[in-house]
Amino acid sequence: MKRVVRIAGVALVLLLICALLGWAMLPRWNNQPYTDHIGVTSADPAIVPANIAIAHEGQYQTRETQLSIDVGDGETLPAVLREPINAPGKRPACLFIHGSGTSGAEDFGDIANAMASAGIVTLVPAKSNDDYTVFHRDYPRFAGEYSTAMDVLRGIDGVDQSNTGIYAESEGTWIATVLASKRHDIAFAALTSAPVFKGREQMAVAMSTYAHEAGAPKPVIEDTMKLLSLDYKPFGFQYADFDADYYLKSLTMPVLVSYGVYDTAMPIEQGAQRIMRVAARSGNKAVTVRYFAGNHQMRAGKGLFAPGLPLADGYTQALENWVNGVAAGASTSGWATPQVAGVQPNQQYAAPSRTNSGIIGSLGVLVGVMLAGPILLGAALLLGLVATLRAAWRERDNGFVRMPGKRAALYTVPPSHARGTMSASITEPCWGLGVSLLTASALLYGYLAAVGAAAVFAMTPAPGLFDIGWHAVQVIAILSVIILAWSGEVMWSIRHSITGLQRATCWLVIAAAVFTLLSMAFWGLFGWA
Repeated sequence: MKRVVRIAGVALVLLLICALLGWAMLPRWNNQPYTDHIGVTSADPAIVPANIAIAHEGQYQTRETQLSIDVGDGETLPAVLREPINAPGKRPACLFIHGSGTSGAEDFGDIANAMASAGIVTLVPAKSNDDYTVFHRDYPRFAGEYSTAMDVLRGIDGVDQSNTGIYAESEGTWIATVLASKRHDIAFAALTSAPVFKGREQMAVAMSTYAHEAGAPKPVIEDTMKLLSLDYKPFGFQYADFDADYYLKSLTMPVLVSYGVYDTAMPIEQGAQRIMRVAARSGNKAVTVRYFAGNHQMRAGKGLFAPGLPLADGYTQALENWVNGVAAGASTSGWATPQVAGVQPNQQYAAPSRTNSGIIGSLGVLVGVMLAGPILLGAALLLGLVATLRAAWRERDNGFVRMPGKRAALYTVPPSHARGTMSASITEPCWGLGVSLLTASALLYGYLAAVGAAAVFAMTPAPGLFDIGWHAVQVIAILSVIILAWSGEVMWSIRHSITGLQRATCWLVIAAAVFTLLSMAFWGLFGWA
């Protein structure tokens, strides 16, 4: 009975320590719902200049021309130029800037052709994918390449250089702000699905919303906060801290901000409000905001990755009318439609103003902690095999004390203790603890992978399934702590009757348990609030 009480006491202390560590690993910021909702004046997203006649979509036939743009260092990028046929006078022109999901010259074809049919010359250059990976992205370099493409567009016959601007989607809006900071001849900027904030701040909105819509429990949503608080330098990812605020103030030209209300990846309300606020501080009040019944790609559907979806109703018409209106002077003379209009958005989570980490502040440290447990268990297995083989060798050469009905390999007695001393087994506690740790880790990481897949691919499992799964993993984590307490008690009680190799094996298993429990604490398995 005393032994049971002792094991229970050790387990409770370990659980308390793990809970405190889990609390200390929480980031020093909270993921808050967004409540400062933007006011939409009209449900109609149409944009109409006041008392100005402009060309509309379909008014002109279009012509496509394949170009090659020399961006320096011996690299050329293909591009597609689209022009309105027989459009009179100098025409406004628009350069397209890719986001993270597109890179080819043939992308944006439906949008660029629709704009050309409304009398706007468009140029879609390919984006160089050299050194463009999940780990590294050089936005100033991209801005330089797009600046070269802008010069090509401005040199096209029939283009009005004073009314040449940019269209950018998603990540491309960061490139657009860098480009705008480098040159001051950009007449307008149409920004669609703009992240606006720093990468980790914007991802706080996206990951929290994705996890929430997938049915993940609150602790898992908090795990996204922990990940976004880490220092990524050992692995790259410096672009996560791209200084969006610094470059945002370069938007001194007329700006059109467009979001799809089904876009859960972007701060669709907070972003528009920040652009208007920053522009106003620079004296720029020519910011127009429109919301459409579309997703992140401004397609008429909620599927983020679904191919073949049509563009959201009224999107290209509003875009063309705005560009032609800006070129005709509507930013000065005024618009017949409100500044903010379209479908009422509903941003769920706010982009945080800070992302300070807890006591684990580096992704490298986290990965090291997560890998240490399995590596140490593997080392313990190898050392245990060596200890078993050595014990078998000693049995042959020096004799072996056997326990009735048990395998000799499990019970060794060093020669100095062979007489009058009962053999002790370390196999059961070592194997029991090792199996429990591997099982708990596999279930935890498998669960997190399932939640991540459901969030990214917008899959919704049976209601409450992820809650049940989370509590099940928590129970297994607690059982692992109890097994650790039992194993530690057994190992301590037989410490004088085992060999040096066996003692080292025990310490390796205990060390693996410490790192595994530390990893579990990071992921919030010991927080029951």
